[in-house]
Amino acid sequence: MLALHVLAWVLAHGIADTNLDGYADMLENFAWGQNWAWGSAKHPPLFAWVTGAWFQFLPHLDVSYHLLSYLNVALALFGVYKVAQAMGRPDLALPSALLLCLAFPYSTLAVKFNANAILLSTWPWVVLAWVRCVNSQGRSGLVWSLCLGAISALSMLGKYYSGVFLLAIFLSSLASAKGRQWFGSYKPWLTLAVFGLCLSPHLLWLQDHGWVTLRYVGEQGSENGVSWPLVLKFAVSPLAYWLLPWLLCSWTYAPPGSVSQRLRAWPQRMLSSWLPHGWDDTLFWVAMLPWMITLIFGISGFVELSLPWAIPIGYGFSLLWLRNLSQGPVAPSDALTKLSKCFLAWCVLVVLISPWYAWHQAHNATPNHYLPRREAAQALLAAWQERYPNQPLRWVGGQWAENALLSFYGNPDLRVVPGVPDQFPATVTPLQGWQQQAGLLLCPLGPLNQPEPSSCEADMRAWLTQQGQTPEAIELTIASQGLRFPLHIPFAYIAFAYLPPKP
Repeated sequence: MLALHVLAWVLAHGIADTNLDGYADMLENFAWGQNWAWGSAKHPPLFAWVTGAWFQFLPHLDVSYHLLSYLNVALALFGVYKVAQAMGRPDLALPSALLLCLAFPYSTLAVKFNANAILLSTWPWVVLAWVRCVNSQGRSGLVWSLCLGAISALSMLGKYYSGVFLLAIFLSSLASAKGRQWFGSYKPWLTLAVFGLCLSPHLLWLQDHGWVTLRYVGEQGSENGVSWPLVLKFAVSPLAYWLLPWLLCSWTYAPPGSVSQRLRAWPQRMLSSWLPHGWDDTLFWVAMLPWMITLIFGISGFVELSLPWAIPIGYGFSLLWLRNLSQGPVAPSDALTKLSKCFLAWCVLVVLISPWYAWHQAHNATPNHYLPRREAAQALLAAWQERYPNQPLRWVGGQWAENALLSFYGNPDLRVVPGVPDQFPATVTPLQGWQQQAGLLLCPLGPLNQPEPSSCEADMRAWLTQQGQTPEAIELTIASQGLRFPLHIPFAYIAFAYLPPKP
């Protein structure tokens, strides 16, 4: 199932997409992954490490990045599968994973590998380690305590939002007698010690860098009170992101009867799929508390909610629905057969619809479809070689993170710098000796017929003047060409050379 899911989505995006995401988040990951630092100016480092390690071995192609994105999903789904087994419901392990394959965070949204996506694959494994830790004794309990501490720290290194998730795990432990007894043992305290030990290098890095990442997190709060539209969006996110598998699960487990009878009872089944089985229902709390706690923080005004935060919260939804609905007369084998057929049909549909989506983007002049990143990288490097044949190019600055296209699609040895190398945020992970290394300052200007407003060009000219250099512009107009690009939509780029002073 995992292989089919990965294959279908990588193939579909290979057909439909001509670029990585339009916001350059994935190029940003790649750029951060060059440093192997314990942090960055925006996020903790896990997803940058993963990206950096991946492209040590894989070619710098969009399809390689898409494969990473969906292998991350496969790891997440396998974690959900193991959680169901650990909670004593192996009969629901495969159905719960099959249902999640149809949810947006595990399908369409998963193509963008970033700080939210990495939590898809870490949170279920934290839950697995926690369940095993609570229910194990002796040497097994010791091992799972160590694992829980290490995986929890790894999750925090993915994104600080995992703190909400770990709070949910703590509160869920209080729901059952066995969970409360767990607090009376050595295991949670050993877990806490391992958690702190694993996070200590990151904390030391933060201290040495003026707590820069935490400052960035603090700046994301709302200055104008509670944003109720964002609160409402996040409140309904479980229904929006997981609507299709929720509907399918509620329909599949309908009692035998006519179509009209099943339709009339459908809303009741949809509602009952979310309900707890008493106050000590650990599964309900561990599945729902991440959403609840985040919503409370948003309503209180402590943070300004962002809809992408909902991407990792639904790891336990399908297992909760199945637990609640599988008590009826529908045989588990019959339900699994139906879900498997739906999953196969879904994979086929995803691949079949991808050529239409490619055609739709092409004929609607979608900017990201026509964005000539690879062509721009090759053209800029060729222009540099022509102008400065005796100056090896070492780094690229300018507009972050679109400037990373030069390294990802062109020369992977180029160090990507956010902005200019002597100013924040480049100084967080500084490029040593940049003054004696030739660099290129890149400013993408957008489509010629609709230029994107930016201060990049003026900023780069001013910085070069401060360095005592005369800004010499490299101006290029580049358009994507081929059967996939029926329209001619040229994009403009301007770049400036930084040349080390002569001795």
